[in-house]
Amino acid sequence: QTFYRLVQSFAVVLFECYQMDDFSPAKNLMTMCFTYYYIGKPQTLPPECKEKAVGSIDSYLKSANSWLAEKKDIAERLLKNTKTENMKGFFGSFESKLRGPGVARKSEDGEEKPRERMQKSVSLYSPEEEEERNGEKIYLYMHLKQQPIWHTLRFWNAAFFDAVHCERRKRSPTTREKWCHMTQEERNDSLRFNENITFGQLGTFTHNMLAFGLNKKLCNDFLKKQAVIGNLDEEQYKLLSDHIDQMAAE
Repeated sequence: QTFYRLVQSFAVVLFECYQMDDFSPAKNLMTMCFTYYYIGKPQTLPPECKEKAVGSIDSYLKSANSWLAEKKDIAERLLKNTKTENMKGFFGSFESKLRGPGVARKSEDGEEKPRERMQKSVSLYSPEEEEERNGEKIYLYMHLKQQPIWHTLRFWNAAFFDAVHCERRKRSPTTREKWCHMTQEERNDSLRFNENITFGQLGTFTHNMLAFGLNKKLCNDFLKKQAVIGNLDEEQYKLLSDHIDQMAAE
């Protein structure tokens, strides 16, 4: 529910950005759309199902330990006096947690089977791995593809220039006076640095454009324009163009 409230908030802000042609905050929201996600199923679950969703192993063990703190004496007494085959029906899923190292009873062949079952049920996967096994990453952008701001080139051009400018600003800016005192090698390095920024940002932006559902022609037109402005060479342009073709085919 928190995730979908975030989707709703993003939708409101993005629409206001579109109405006011305020593209800088929309660019930041675009980045967040490809950053924030939750682990779950693609289909939307009803509220009652979401409330009963199974948590991670950490939360599961925490609830088990809390339960045991209140029932410790009773649990130990029951474990000593109750047969193993009857435990599952009485304790349910807490059985393997209750039989810790101090209270595990050995079977006739000397193996501590309950303890072994506990280790198998708990230690095979970390909470992150368990989540990965049970679902997939659902990103914000998957629910925001229909926002009108994504479908106008004015946004993409403005956001791209802003992104490139921000990356260049991280390095000491090359003023005209500074440029005059540079050696040819330093000038070449500076130009190459700017080209690499343009290349990297174009790769990110064309990927995002296709993910938001823009057609291949629009992405190629955007790439062609920005590649000329950014002074990319033919090899760089071809790599980006092939990337668009590959993503569009998928």
